[in-house]
Amino acid sequence: NCKGHADYCEDITGICINCRDDSAGDFCERCQDGYMLVPGVGGRHTCQPCACPLSILSNNFAVHCDRGLAGLRCKCQDGYAGHFCERCAPGYYGNPTAIGNSCKRCDCNGNSDPNLIFNECHNMTGHCQHCWGNTAGANCERCAPGFYGDAISAKDCRECDCESGHCDMHTGECLADAFKASLMLKYYNYTAHQLQVLALNWMKTCRGFFNTLSLDPILINIIKVFGLNRSVNHPVSCSDLRAGDANGFVQRAISAANVYNNIVKYINDAEITSLMTLNSSQRAEDVCSPLPLENLNVLVPELLDKLKVVEEKKPVNNVTTNIMRIRELIAQARSVARKVQVSMKFNGQSSVEVHPHSHLEELKTVTSISLFMRVDPDKDPIEDRFILYLGDRNGRKDYMGLAIKNDNLVYVYNLGGEDVEIPLGSKPVSQWPAVFNYIKVERLGRHGKVFLTIPSQSSTDEQKFIQKGEAPGTDSLFDIDPKDIVFFVGGVPPGVRLPPPLSLAPFVGCIELGSLNNDVISLYNFKQTNKMDVVASTPCPRYKLAFSQSRIASYLFDGTGYALINNIERRGKFGVVTRFDIAVRTVANNGVLFLMVSGEKFFLLELKNGFLRLMYNFGFSNGPKLLENNLPKLQINDARYHEVSVIYHQSKKVILLVDKSHVKSMENPKTTLPFSDIYIGGAPSSILKSRPELSAVVGLKGCVKGFQFQKKDFNLLEEPGTIGISSGCPEESFMSRKAYFNGESYLGSTAKISPFDHFEGGLNFRTVQPSGLLFYHSDESDEFSISLENGAVVLNNRGTRVKSHKKQYNDGRTHFLVASVNNQKYSLLVDDKDKQEKKRPSSATTSSTGSAVKTFYYGGSPSSSFKNFTGCISYAYINRQDRDIEPEDFQRYTEKVQTSLQDCPVQRPPAALLSRHRAKHGPPQKVKTGIISDRSTLPVDLKETKTDDQEPSEPNSDSCYISSSPRATPQAFHYGGIASSRQHYTNLPDSLSERSHFALSLKTNSSYGTIFYVSDAQEENFMALFLAHGKLVYTFNVAEQRVKIKSEKKYNDGSWHNVIFIRDGSKGRLIIDWLSVLEDGIPESNNSWHVSSPLYIGGVPPGRAQKNIQTNSAYSFTGCLKNIQLDGQWLSSIMETYGVTPCFEGVSEQGTYFSEEGGYITLGKFPLNRKEIPNMSTK
Repeated sequence: NCKGHADYCEDITGICINCRDDSAGDFCERCQDGYMLVPGVGGRHTCQPCACPLSILSNNFAVHCDRGLAGLRCKCQDGYAGHFCERCAPGYYGNPTAIGNSCKRCDCNGNSDPNLIFNECHNMTGHCQHCWGNTAGANCERCAPGFYGDAISAKDCRECDCESGHCDMHTGECLADAFKASLMLKYYNYTAHQLQVLALNWMKTCRGFFNTLSLDPILINIIKVFGLNRSVNHPVSCSDLRAGDANGFVQRAISAANVYNNIVKYINDAEITSLMTLNSSQRAEDVCSPLPLENLNVLVPELLDKLKVVEEKKPVNNVTTNIMRIRELIAQARSVARKVQVSMKFNGQSSVEVHPHSHLEELKTVTSISLFMRVDPDKDPIEDRFILYLGDRNGRKDYMGLAIKNDNLVYVYNLGGEDVEIPLGSKPVSQWPAVFNYIKVERLGRHGKVFLTIPSQSSTDEQKFIQKGEAPGTDSLFDIDPKDIVFFVGGVPPGVRLPPPLSLAPFVGCIELGSLNNDVISLYNFKQTNKMDVVASTPCPRYKLAFSQSRIASYLFDGTGYALINNIERRGKFGVVTRFDIAVRTVANNGVLFLMVSGEKFFLLELKNGFLRLMYNFGFSNGPKLLENNLPKLQINDARYHEVSVIYHQSKKVILLVDKSHVKSMENPKTTLPFSDIYIGGAPSSILKSRPELSAVVGLKGCVKGFQFQKKDFNLLEEPGTIGISSGCPEESFMSRKAYFNGESYLGSTAKISPFDHFEGGLNFRTVQPSGLLFYHSDESDEFSISLENGAVVLNNRGTRVKSHKKQYNDGRTHFLVASVNNQKYSLLVDDKDKQEKKRPSSATTSSTGSAVKTFYYGGSPSSSFKNFTGCISYAYINRQDRDIEPEDFQRYTEKVQTSLQDCPVQRPPAALLSRHRAKHGPPQKVKTGIISDRSTLPVDLKETKTDDQEPSEPNSDSCYISSSPRATPQAFHYGGIASSRQHYTNLPDSLSERSHFALSLKTNSSYGTIFYVSDAQEENFMALFLAHGKLVYTFNVAEQRVKIKSEKKYNDGSWHNVIFIRDGSKGRLIIDWLSVLEDGIPESNNSWHVSSPLYIGGVPPGRAQKNIQTNSAYSFTGCLKNIQLDGQWLSSIMETYGVTPCFEGVSEQGTYFSEEGGYITLGKFPLNRKEIPNMSTK
């Protein structure tokens, strides 16, 4: 009697065993907590999640619920209130109606009004509203202005004993008159003052070259942000600070000062001013004349060239190191400018041109821009106005933009055909509140969306609006030229013509940029401004925690920045128990959480392959202590916040806690912590290079919600050492839009789709392999697939195949395809150019399953006969019937088999070819190297392919670390530069028809590919050795039958392995590393067996071996072979060689090797004229 919810019960009592379907009770007669009983037929019932307030596990806060006459009734958990547990009870805060959010207890550090029954705080933000005992702050965690002391432990906040009434909140030390306003203002004015002094000293002392050094235009932008033309004697007033965003001002000032101080330090350390030529000195002297600061940017293009001259012509101790460091600091300054989260106020005449720093190639497939915008309909009546434009400088090609038209927010884009306008008519602009509202526009292929979020006001909840549209025709790519792309905000400079839909009056109001393709972007990272004065037009204030998504203060790390807390003991002392707490959210595999370094001593907590790893050395005699384990508790890269705590107990024991649960402890000789500073989320390269144990450490990509030392909070953005982090934690940071497949991997999920009848799907792919499965769905015997076959893209729907015209899509470049199915035809479009169609067969039937939930796969499948894909798939989408078209988030897929969601390391193969005449046998000859730079002036066929996370950059001498005479393994060759990479051997002995004994050494990371192949002309008789799923397969025929021997282990581990394969009549033997001996054969027969020259090593010619080797292995493997022998003799009769190079040792770099034997590459046809010549770098 288990109501259908259990299959077994106790044989005496009848009590049910293992109730399922969320039921509970001795007889499964009731539901588990949080579920509601719904009666069914025959006394059976179902248990449905309580919608208290939402019917999903993360937001179901009911102990139990039931449905009465008046509707649903919820009994809420502690901390929740309302009929549906939709709000927090007194003493708690949060937003239970937002997915993933919950109610938390107010934390006022025991400093709230004791007359109140509850710790009273704001029910959404958690900010305490009645601080007691001269305390202040969001959690009553510090002394109020005019008081000093310890508000948390000692609770002894005392009044400042200063004439001005202002003192340091911790020490009570009186502040100087210039810094009276507040601690925030103290930071701002002090930093601005330092910057002014730096700038003045810079101008006064520029008698040598290095006085021109760091004034990159972007650094000048940062100076402009502060109005450094102000007098030093006129510090910023309180009203200035209130008018803008205080946190943002402090962030800008401190970051800029830190960058400048570092650059000045390294300039002085270089000590090479005297080595400059007279011309450069004279040029610097010209700068000292009273010119506007902006004129210094004329010198910037000369900067790196002059550095290079110094580095090459006049070597001096430490010069190279310092030049590299200065380059790094300038890049750091650019990063700071990108992350300034402050608005600009536009007056109807001003405009800003922003650096579109995102990977421009990626913008072609998907483009998204987010921003915060404030208009005031009461002060400035809403008129048709321009907001932003991204596209061609002349307004003639593809573009996208945003405007106000007819009182509506309108998203406009054009992909080469008609203009698409998507008006958001559900919320007229004149009805917007005069606060910052969040806007996001997004385009994926032809499909566009515009989002608007209005933050909650005193009487309303947060409001969200969305409108979608799509471009007519088939064009799906945003065709942009990196040389001509511009990004205008608020208006455009004089003389610039915009497309007609955006030819409107300039914007009036405030704008703060948020992101471009999920990369943080700022208006202060501008190329130029027009009639914009950030001093006269003070930026509008924006409350950073106004939106539910960002109501908890958090910090975003992008892998390049870090926070530095100097003198950490100013807030708490190292004691018997010393504690560090950090809350981290990430999907990255690797990244530093925090690091302390002092000389040879260090303490590192990092993420390694998704698991927490702790290593430290306080000068121990037996070397560093290491805590490294693959315990499930230590894996924290699951896109959820995890609280990580490190406790140092009695100076001899380290305790690691994850989510308040003890995980591991480790003891060491008693030693006091020897550190004063701590880095969070990253560190400068000079620190990481100081210790070999730290050399592989990388910056964190993810969010940090809070950092505490001895239970004291730190605002990381206000720490003087912080560089390149930003406020907030956007949800998009934890979505995986890209995936790397290794030939054995795949991703699987389910959705309501009808691929056989009505389907549209698109994706980016990048590979160097000729074949592989991109998308797959099957229903019994019916198959739907999109695949790469011998370089061509093929759409297959129940046996009807649509094949691309071009057959070279495995060139290592990113390509975008769209496949569609409807009642009339099947269509395939690649790169907006290669379009192929077929009529839907009249015999095609409609799928019986309709729009039911179906399983589909990317990159391969567990059951398909197709070869799995090797390479990258990104920004994939399908037309699910239960939601709008949007990029697939691979992080949410239920099946993730051997797939990396962090990076896409595919690169174009180095097309290294040896000449066809007989190559000399013996040690490899000296090889000259060609390195192809990624410059926008190069023809597309010459550009090297970078990984997705690299930005195009100028050639950096730091990266050219490969020897011009690379060391190669003697007698070894590398195969796989091209799909048909191979060597032809002739002069086969007659004895081969009876028996053979081949031996070779193999090193590879490939899962598939041919190593050895020989056959007769008709390929009836053959013998082969190849890789399949990383295992070695040796096979040959005996008449109509086949002998096939397959290794049990995989050997694609990048190590050398010795392989012997023997054929003796109808018996075969495979011996690996002289340990594994495998044999197989069939009964003797009288059939003759003959093969003919050539014998192929490393691969086969195109079309060869298809009938005898499985399809996904009938091309060259990628790896090295050496010591190739037949019957104990070296094979030496090489007739022809294709795509084979010496097997070089150590690291490699991108480019093409040309050997002394006279190899060459045909790049294909492209037009040349007298103004365009090939451009390349040689080495």
